This record gives sequence, structure tokens and C-alpha cells, in this order.
Amino acid sequence: MWIYKGYAQERVKMPDTGLVKIISVKCTGSGKKAELDAFRRLQAKIDGLSHRRLLFSQAIDLYLADIEKNLKPSSVKKVRGSLHALIRITGDADLEAITAGFIRQKLLSSEKPNRTLNDYVKRFKTFWMWAYRNDLVSSRQVSDKLQGFVDTPKRERIQDKYLETDELAVLLDSMKERRFFLLTRFLLLSGLRIGELIAMDSSDISDGYIHVTKTYDSAHKIITAAKTYDSRRDVYIQAELLETIKDIQEYTRWQAEVCGYESAVFFPDLHGGRLSYQTYEKYLAETSEAVLHRRITPHALRHSHCSLLALAGFPLDSIAARLGHGDSRITKEIYFHKMKELKERENIQLDHFRLLQ
Repeated sequence: MWIYKGYAQERVKMPDTGLVKIISVKCTGSGKKAELDAFRRLQAKIDGLSHRRLLFSQAIDLYLADIEKNLKPSSVKKVRGSLHALIRITGDADLEAITAGFIRQKLLSSEKPNRTLNDYVKRFKTFWMWAYRNDLVSSRQVSDKLQGFVDTPKRERIQDKYLETDELAVLLDSMKERRFFLLTRFLLLSGLRIGELIAMDSSDISDGYIHVTKTYDSAHKIITAAKTYDSRRDVYIQAELLETIKDIQEYTRWQAEVCGYESAVFFPDLHGGRLSYQTYEKYLAETSEAVLHRRITPHALRHSHCSLLALAGFPLDSIAARLGHGDSRITKEIYFHKMKELKERENIQLDHFRLLQ
């Protein structure tokens, strides 16, 4: 302990966060007696800190600071948004006072869709196990007891993730803005993630392939490495995709002349820079809602590419490699769903065909 500018001070490691903080109390007078009194009050204040409880929000801040070391900024942003939304639903509370029943009842009272609630449950359980492994909570029971909510039937969920062939035709026919029409066709025919397309430069196309090595972090507006090791891949440019690429190149040359810029970006915005993810996402959602009566995300186009390849008879391993998936549950679900659909069609055809006249 020391006296500095009329304050008794001590450097203390906070029991709830593990961070070092200077604790101080003001001396009420001068001289040795006043200093001893200040030291006694300072010690009492420090002793009181040991009884402080760690709040839910404080623990989450520590968790986010930890995962920032290993996750991409865009991934951390998603986790942060989900956990902060959860705190708004549950309110802040002492971490050790939280129970599985408390979390479940708070989630139920929010009246949010079960699919959204299940995302909160998943995020919370991951956070709680981290807190347990880091000695912030004494038991893992809260995570073990907390169960998800009944979601929509699996078949319906899978179908919601992609568009049927007739739906794709309706969507494309309704797109009056040519650059977004071309962008949508490109995503459908290539299976690229929207971030991979935005990050593409013209030099990434050569020798009949699209060389995918990077992606665009729309949250921080920067180019980063590919999402995963398997995401680094060469996507073969089939004839139909080649036609679309040529249409895009012709359109972007015209756009550059009209807007007066030079750019090495494959699909630039109106200023030659990286395309705005939010702008395209909004256009796609509003267009699909108007003609299909449901809002489609850019990622649904990637799932639709998977569906189209499955219908064309491509094996699962080939589809996964083209999409850059080492092991994707959604890819498998869509693939086997389409295979079942094809089998049912074959059975119907067989019912109406006489093998022996």
C-alpha cells in the first residue's frame, strides 16, 4: 500500500475478472494517524472485493475477449451479437445464480421463433462450458440441463434452405436490375459464397477455373483468408458459368466507362470498389419476398447450387469439393433429400410403365 496525492492505494487482482486494478480511498486528514486510518479502510475495501459476484455480462465480456484470439472478427461479431441479445432477454444476473430453468423461462417469455431460441441456447451452452473450464462457474449442470426447443419439421427446414428450379426461374425473371441478375446467376452456377465473390479479382479467373483463396469480411470491410482450409479450392468453369462470366465482364467494362473508374475487382460497385453485401442482400430479400413470398438470403443460392448438382446426378463428394466443404451437414441433408425425391419420381414413372405388354 502507498499514499499518493492524498489517497491510500493498492494494486489488486480483481476476483471476478482476473484483471489488475488500483483500489484507493481518500485520506481524511494529514499525518501518520490519518494514513493508518486510510490504510485500514483500504484493507477493508479490498477484503470486501472477495465477496463480489461475477455478473453474466462481465463473464461474457471475458469470453469474447478470449475467443477473439482464435476466431475471425466477423465470427466474433456474430457471437457477440447473439450473446448480447440473450442478455437483453434474460437481464443481467450473478453468474452462479443462473439456472437452466431461469434461462428457459426467459427465452419462452421473449416470444421469439423457436429456431431463434435454439440459436441462443447453442451460444449459451458453448459460453457456459467455457466458463466452467475457466473456473468462473463451479458446475456444468446448467449447460447439461438446458434443452433446445421443438423446431419445425426437418423436411420443411431443409426445403427452406434452397430454391426449386421453377422458383429460380421466377426469381431471375423478376430481377430488373441487370448487375444483380448477373450476380445471382453467377452465385447459382458457381456455388461460391457471397463473400468469396465480393473478394474476387479478375486475376482469380484463369485456365478454366475460379481460384478461391480469400473472402470478404463485410463487418470490417477487409479481405481475409478463405473461411476454412477446405474453402481454398479451384472451381471449374462449366460452359453455362463461362457465358455468365463473359456477360459480367462485358457489363463491368461498360459500368467502368460510364462511372469513370479503373478496377481490378471482378464484380465492383459503382465506384470500382468492393460490392456492398448489405445492398445485394436487401435487393435479393425484397425481390424474393415480392415474387416468392419468402425472403431469400445469398447463402440460399449456394444451397440451391448444391440442389441443382444433386438433381443432375453428381456424387456427394464432388458437390462438397466444389462448395469447399470438408464436412457439411446442410450439404448432406440437401443431397439426400433430393436423392429421395428423385427416387420417388422414378417410382411414379415405373407405376405408369408396362415392362411386359
